[in-house]
Amino acid sequence: MSDKWTLQDGENNRLSIDLNNLNYTFANPGQDAGKSTKISQKLGIMELTEIIAELENYTGAFPRLALERAIAEQAAITPILLATVSEWKSQLEELLERPNYFLHIYAMYLLAQFKEPQAYLPIVEFFSVPGEMAMDVTGDLATEDLGRILASVCDGNIEPIQQLIENRQINEYVRSSALRSLIILVIQGTIDREVVIRYFEELFSTRLEREYSFVWTKLVTESAALAPSQLKQQIDRAFDADLVEEFFFDREDVDDYINLGQEASLNELRDRKHYGLIQDTISEMEWWNCFENKKLKESTNNPFGIGDLNLSPQKIAMSTKKKTQGKMQKEARRKNRSKKK
Repeated sequence: MSDKWTLQDGENNRLSIDLNNLNYTFANPGQDAGKSTKISQKLGIMELTEIIAELENYTGAFPRLALERAIAEQAAITPILLATVSEWKSQLEELLERPNYFLHIYAMYLLAQFKEPQAYLPIVEFFSVPGEMAMDVTGDLATEDLGRILASVCDGNIEPIQQLIENRQINEYVRSSALRSLIILVIQGTIDREVVIRYFEELFSTRLEREYSFVWTKLVTESAALAPSQLKQQIDRAFDADLVEEFFFDREDVDDYINLGQEASLNELRDRKHYGLIQDTISEMEWWNCFENKKLKESTNNPFGIGDLNLSPQKIAMSTKKKTQGKMQKEARRKNRSKKK
């Protein structure tokens, strides 16, 4: 990875980083460019370089100390993390050829923990690359936590999230995670429930292509979570058109949410980790199976594959859980319904 980067957003704000000299320059149209500032007065170049080196590649061991130091030096490390995501978003093919590289994963979680709004557009652009490449280089981050990451860095601006949802060129699970981020923002009180309901109405009516994909299942499940009686007719039409995978969610599940009511439904979701913001990178990642699996640790030359399994560290951590989660949740809902009757 380069030692020097220049980032620029849509408002012509520019962030230039020189890791060799530990300087950064920030300028916008209303400021004088060219004035360099030390990234951190108390953090030496060797220490920052050591932190990045510890986080850059997967070794089989969880880098707790490096992450603790990165979190403690948020101001110093943030420009490097931003540059990491920004640089790799246009080089996913090259990133795919570096299976041990892990800094982009840590960067997204740390920036989400920091609630860093400058990370928002680079992350959106990273996952806006057509096809499966973004999924291939992030594993289950996209399906498990991307929605939480987006909600953590968006600062209430949902337009880029909407662009992800409606982009039919990108992976369906990325789009589905973007849908979840809107519910998270409602739960956190960042946006109004009615804003999301109106947008979902538009998705049901015109803004979402009417062809089967997991996006439709996710639209129905997240709509139901808002307990919106006004969307019931459109949800039923989606079922009638076979756009929804009923193994995961069926009409009775929709009725349960609506009968539960708006406040009770949202309160139930508040207790679920997957509907919360990213608060602590270490507690989010330390349990991943790639940091616990002995066979994987002995094969650090290829952490993204064990034997014939083409699984990333993230996928190894989640795969067993995901196989049973849907069935368990559905069975639990059935039992709850039986008790009510």
